[in-house]
Amino acid sequence: MNLSVKLFITTFSNSMTHVSIFVLSIILSRYFTKEDYGTYLHVQLIVNVATWSFLLGIPHGIYYFLPKVKAQRRYVLSVLASIIAIAVLVSSTIFLNLESIESFLSNPRLVDMAFVIAFMVLLSITLTIFEPLMLTAGRVKEYSIVELLFNIMFFFSVATPVFLDKEMTEIIWWLAGQYFIQSIVVLYFALSIAFKYRKENREGEDTSLREQISYTMPIGISSVVLEMSRYVDKMVVSNQSSAAEYALYVRGAMEIPVIGIIANTLDNLLMPQFVKAYKEHNLAGIITSWHRTIRLMAMFIYPSCLFLILSAGLLIPAIFSDKYVGSVIIFQIYTVSLLSRISTFDVIMRAIGQTKYILWISLASILFNIFFTYLFMQYWGLVGAPVATVMTLVLMRLAYLISITRFFHIGLKEVFPWRSILSSLLLSIISSIPALLIMSIEFNDWLRLGAMALAFSATYLVLLKHTDILTLDDKALVKGILPKVLHWAI
Repeated sequence: MNLSVKLFITTFSNSMTHVSIFVLSIILSRYFTKEDYGTYLHVQLIVNVATWSFLLGIPHGIYYFLPKVKAQRRYVLSVLASIIAIAVLVSSTIFLNLESIESFLSNPRLVDMAFVIAFMVLLSITLTIFEPLMLTAGRVKEYSIVELLFNIMFFFSVATPVFLDKEMTEIIWWLAGQYFIQSIVVLYFALSIAFKYRKENREGEDTSLREQISYTMPIGISSVVLEMSRYVDKMVVSNQSSAAEYALYVRGAMEIPVIGIIANTLDNLLMPQFVKAYKEHNLAGIITSWHRTIRLMAMFIYPSCLFLILSAGLLIPAIFSDKYVGSVIIFQIYTVSLLSRISTFDVIMRAIGQTKYILWISLASILFNIFFTYLFMQYWGLVGAPVATVMTLVLMRLAYLISITRFFHIGLKEVFPWRSILSSLLLSIISSIPALLIMSIEFNDWLRLGAMALAFSATYLVLLKHTDILTLDDKALVKGILPKVLHWAI
């Protein structure tokens, strides 16, 4: 199975996960009161942060060590034992300290769910080895099928008790039951992979525990920083507000999943090219390829950003109900960050091996976000949190840009295709005009959103077709991605 097929399968699996979570967020936001939904989100916050913050980089190490170690069976079994030990330790710590966590998150209802939360953490940590083990062992098709079944189980484990009109705590237990079934399946596959290997791989290498730790620990620390950066604004908001206000914030402070998936997929596709070009000292080649991805991302993200900001007043209540009208302004501010989302930025730093700068910039962004979120919430309340987060994201990406210019010895004028970016933004602004006119007409909200989307898209595509924002190579790349029936648009 070639790389592109593997990439498609894993991307599809991840996309299905995001789709399931998004659809469930719509169902739950309408079913729960804001207080219940905020508590449900608090449980998910605790489980997610606890799961991904204490793995010590072990899942990442599987990709590196499993293909090369001599004692492959022993390695898999030791990884499994290590993950289970971490799961027991972290879940026990969560259980014993839930009163402190409840106090920090300002939600006294969490103490009553201490056991189920700890149980979910225990199982969730165990699940983290499934993807790296399956992909490294070459069982990609099996992984994609089982992961799809997991997604279906996840969806129905929440949706079924909702339709049965169960209480919020019962829904959490249903979800924990689904995690338990998944863990049994993962343990089965982990053991089957372990025992398919011979006791020793004759072509393998002897790797010491010290070597494994020296490789995985920096990744583990970086993962902690990354996880904290994803949730720091939500933790501060929860500390400074009620469960109902937290629910309002989370429903507004969201990034449309497809945008992140497309950006990461493009970077993953180009990462090998960047690494090869850097080894050959072809810095101009790196910049040229990077500019292409930026032009393509700006072509997609800028119109999406403008349309989402424009339509938010209709979109958010239509999706999540009128209870979340207060989330509109949060969503609009948060969506502004998409203007700087035209690359993951750290992809260049990873390609040239400067990962320590990623760590320091990420650490600084966490501290900035904590400080400014607390500060701005004192002045502007809940609205201050997205302002602080967007400002931090922009500063973080600017820091990456400055680092890139120093390593490549170029100026800010050369590091970005500024003309194409500004042109995409201008075209997006112009395309907003007919959508804005339609928005002012009173009729069914969903029909109005559909008409606005059609008018915006048609205007943007016409303008794009008759401008030179994209080069001929860019257009050829886009046509290679799109179905043939849509080639006329490019």
